[in-house]
Formats: sequence, structure tokens, C-alpha cells
Amino acid sequence: MNLRRLAAKNVWQNRGRYLAYLGSAAFSVMIYFLYTAAALHPDLRSGFAGASYLAPALQASAVVIAIFTLLFLLYSGSAFIRSRMKEFGLLSLLGLTRRQLVRMLLWENVIIAVTAVAAGLGLGVLFLKLFFMAISALLQLPRQLPVYLAWPVWRQTLGVFGGMFVFVSLLSLRGVLGRTVIELIRAGRKPQERPKFSKTKALLGTALVLGGYAWASSPNPNTIMLGVVNVTTMVSIGTYFVLREASVALLQGLRRARRLYERPGPFLTVGRLMFKLQENYRVLSGAAIMIAVILSAMGTMLSFYMLTEEAVVNNAPQAIQLNVPEGEPAAPHVAFVERTLAEHGVSGLRPVEMRLPKAAVENYTATAPAAAAATVPVTVAPYSLYTTLYRPAGRPLPLAGDDEAIRVRPVATTGEPRFPGAEPRRVTIGGAEYTLTMWTDEAGPLLNGLEDVLVVSDARFEQWVESHADASFRTVVAWTGEGWGAAGMAEALGRLRERYGDTGPVRMSSTYEMHRASIAQFGLALFIGLFISLVFFAATCSLLYFRLFTEIDEDRRYYTRLRQLGLTPGELQRLARAQALVVFAVPFVVGLVHSTFAMRALSTLALQSVLHYGWMVAAGYLVLYGAFFAGTFGLYWQALGLRERAAAAVDAA
Repeated sequence: MNLRRLAAKNVWQNRGRYLAYLGSAAFSVMIYFLYTAAALHPDLRSGFAGASYLAPALQASAVVIAIFTLLFLLYSGSAFIRSRMKEFGLLSLLGLTRRQLVRMLLWENVIIAVTAVAAGLGLGVLFLKLFFMAISALLQLPRQLPVYLAWPVWRQTLGVFGGMFVFVSLLSLRGVLGRTVIELIRAGRKPQERPKFSKTKALLGTALVLGGYAWASSPNPNTIMLGVVNVTTMVSIGTYFVLREASVALLQGLRRARRLYERPGPFLTVGRLMFKLQENYRVLSGAAIMIAVILSAMGTMLSFYMLTEEAVVNNAPQAIQLNVPEGEPAAPHVAFVERTLAEHGVSGLRPVEMRLPKAAVENYTATAPAAAAATVPVTVAPYSLYTTLYRPAGRPLPLAGDDEAIRVRPVATTGEPRFPGAEPRRVTIGGAEYTLTMWTDEAGPLLNGLEDVLVVSDARFEQWVESHADASFRTVVAWTGEGWGAAGMAEALGRLRERYGDTGPVRMSSTYEMHRASIAQFGLALFIGLFISLVFFAATCSLLYFRLFTEIDEDRRYYTRLRQLGLTPGELQRLARAQALVVFAVPFVVGLVHSTFAMRALSTLALQSVLHYGWMVAAGYLVLYGAFFAGTFGLYWQALGLRERAAAAVDAA
């Protein structure tokens, strides 16, 4: 048997260990290939509106994926070599020279690299059209992006990942070349000592984690901004210490609980976990930190996406709004819009035509600098219109009489609306001044656009319109209601936009168009971030998978001895599942707690709670994590072969 066939046979025999490694590497290659194809796509460099920033963003994301994948391959490659030291020592005893051993390892790495890159490129080609369709929809490009598979995309992907695998292969050989045959054989022997609890490390880790949590829980946004790096460092280091010492303390406490520990299940589970957590706490700490980063990053991006979406809808409360120049009749425009909406099946919106005077209000900033304007321009509206027009985040304030007014400021908030107290303010309209007791409504604008609206009683509004005919007026027609996203709205707006362009005398604005523009920007960022987080998540799961299968030979001997002591295969399976579940659950639980405090800090910065968005992300990843654990444990239990061994023992008896 030549070295190539021996290498292929070794890879096949260790396929259980390599499965998750290959899957993560192939997934990284696929995402890198997709991002590179989009970044190099000539149509995304030709000046489409909203697409000019995409290429550098995708290229930067591809660099992040490449760097993280390199770190993952370096760790996994060295870990694979360490787990097979005894095998290499036995091959050397059987006559394999050091040069032949190196050639065999290189052939193994070539087989793994070719398999991972080929699978990743194949998946990339398979999903490339779907990827471009999603980008075209998110950016609202005038036409769908064609598939781009030019040679530079292949060259860059093959060059980056080919170079990675070569570098990792050569670097991993150091662990073999630097050891004698005896050292290789002894490397697999791991004398297990009962873990000892360190009070110093436990206190230090607890202090770092709790200190980071306290800093992240500060009600001062400036304090949180200053502590981003410090809190991350403190919690990461603290996790490393706490995860080991807390697990040792907890398991030792369970050992002292005699009523629980002296039962068969807890006795075997706790005793075995004492050693498993001691050997794997570094991997578990790293996995917990990675999960915290993934959940926090995706929770942050989802929060920005949702908050921006809400803010956009609040800033454009009227589904369609036309600003008609003074002196031009509004009736033809109303008829045209109504006819267009009806043709496309849009209903549930009612038109409101209004002719509103313009005025000026005394500057609301009591300590305004000298350079600040003395007054602020406003549009005057009657109270009946204020209570009639639809506002997603607003609720009308009461108006007691003609000497009161409400200033609606375009400060749309997605949290609880703020209504500061009343103050007397001077209002100037048509050269005359009035002093009104003015309330402030900061629940969002009344009309589309960033403009202040001064709401007065209907009687005062009619008086001002009659008394100040020389004042400046504006004619506004708004289609108000909750149906801005109704079916057919996109087609109707496209027809309306053909008549009311961006530079015409009649200016049109709509909730749907502003919402889609927001989705195009933040939705694409969320789309890109999702795939990057999935690369990180797949690598994190692969590390846990690898640690589980690295110890499979030792676990097989352990469970075989328990089988010989009389445990049934069903009992062994429940025992193995409980132990594997603890190893998988600990990183996710710790990462979830870390991310919860991170989202709490983000809530302080956003001035409203975004914890529920973080928990939504965590719930989604928990489903993926649970599915991965179920599949991994199924492969692990099958690889143990305990049921087959039990059947063989019965046949032999």
C-alpha cells in the first residue's frame, strides 16, 4: 500500500472526527466565494443607487471570514495531530520513516483540503443565483444581478484557502517532527487526577465577570461607551477562570449531597464530568465567548434593523403625501392618486386635503447661543386635523382652550412618547404676535418630513386663516391610515412616481418608499452579518464536536467497562446523552448570560429595551444548536458501537 492510499484510508477511518471540521471549512469556503463574487461583480461597481457601498462591505466581510477560518484551521489542525500522536508513534515502530510519515500527513491534508474546497465551491455555485437575487431585492436594483463566475472569483477563493491549508499543514507537522518515537507513543497517555478547586482563581474570575456585568448595567450611556473594550476583556478572562473553578465547585458540592450523589445516575454522571470539564474547560470557555459574541452581534444588528424600521414608519406617518404648490388646484392630483390606488387594489386609506398657514415659534431652547435662530418655522394645523391624522406612535394630547397650543416636534421615538410640560411661547403669523401656553408632543411628526407642526384650536385656526390672508400657506394632501404596506402599494407608487418625480413642483413622499430605502441599507447589513455569524457559529459547534470525538476511544473503554458491570444499552445511552448535553449546554448558557448583559447595555444606549431582540436571536440559534447536538450525539453513539458490542457478547455467550 503506497502512502497516498494509506493517507486516504486514514482519513476515511477518522471520518467521524473530520466530519464537522470538513463541514465548517466547506461552509466558510462557500460564504467566502459568494461574498467575493458579489464584491467583484461589475454591476455593483457601476453606480447603482444604494449599491456603491456594498462591494467594500462584502470584501471586508470576506477578509473577516478568511482570518477567522485561518485561526479555526490552525487550532483544529494542531488538535487533530495531538489526538493521533500514539498512532504516529506506532507507525514509526512498524518501520515508517520520519520522511514517509511527513509525506503521509501531507497527503491527508491534501485530501481534506481538496474535499473541503471542492464542496465549498460546489455549494457556492449552487446558491450563487439565489444569493444575487437576495442582494438585488434588498438593494432594489433596477434589474436582477446576473450570475457572475469570472476567473478572478475562483482565483481569489482558491488562492486564499489553498494557501491557508498549505500553511496549516506545514505548521501542524512541527508537533510530529519535534518528538521522538517514545514521546509520540506516550503523548496519548493522560493520567487523570482529581481536579482541585482554586479559591484565588474563583474569586478573581467572579470579580472580573461581575465587574463587567456591573459596568455593562450602568445607566449612563457615556460610561458604557467607554467600557466596551474593558468589559469585553474582563468578561472573557473571567469566563476562563470561572468556568473551570465554578464547575469544579459545583460538582464537588453535588458529590457531598449524599442523597443525590449516591444514586446510580448522578454517581456516574458527576464523577465522569469532573474529569471531562477539567480537560475541556479551555475549549468550553472559548466556545462560550464565541457564542456570546455571535448572539450579541446579531442581537445588536437586529435591534438596529427593527428600531430603524419603526423610526422610519414613525417619521413618515402618512401613507402618501403630496405637497402641492400654492395656487395650484389639488383636485386633479387627488383624483389621479385615487384612481391609481383603485386600479392596483389599494384600499383602507382616506384622503385629507388641507391648506395650512406657516408661522414662527419662539426658539424652544432656553439657553440657545447667540448665533441660534430666535424663532423656529412651523406649519399651523387645527386640532381636529391633529386628532384625525394617523400616527403609529402618537396619541393626541388634550387641548383645553384657544389660548393653548401643541407643538408637534419631528422627534420620532419608538419608546414611550415624551410630553414635556407647558410653557408660554410667542407665535408670529402674518406680522402679528400671539402668546400661547404651549405643550410639546415628541411622539413623532404629524406629517411626513422633518418639520414642526403647531396645533391650535379649530376656532383660533379659522380666525388666523381669515385674519392673516397675507401669510404664507401650503397645500398638503395626505392619504392617511394603516394601509401603507397593503398589497399593490408598490405598483401603485411606481405609477405615481412616474408622474411625481423627485424634482417636480408637486413633491410626493410615502411610508412605503422610505421603509424600503431603510430595508435596503440595514436589511443588507443584517443579511451580511447573518452569514458571517453562521460561519463563526459553525466553527464553534465544530470545536465542541471535535472535543467529543477526540475522547471517543477513552469513552468507548469507559462505557464498555460499565456495560460489563451490568448496565443496559439504554442506561448507557441516557448516561452518555446527559454527559454530552452538559458539555454542550454550558457554553451556550454562559454565552447567553453574557449576551443578555450586552443587550442590556445596548438598551441603555438606545434609550429603550432591546432585550427581546437579543432573546429572539438566541432562540433562533438555540434551535440550530439543539439540532446540531442531536445529530452529533447520534453520530457519537453510533461511533461508540456499544449496542453492537452488546449483541456480539450475547452471541458469543
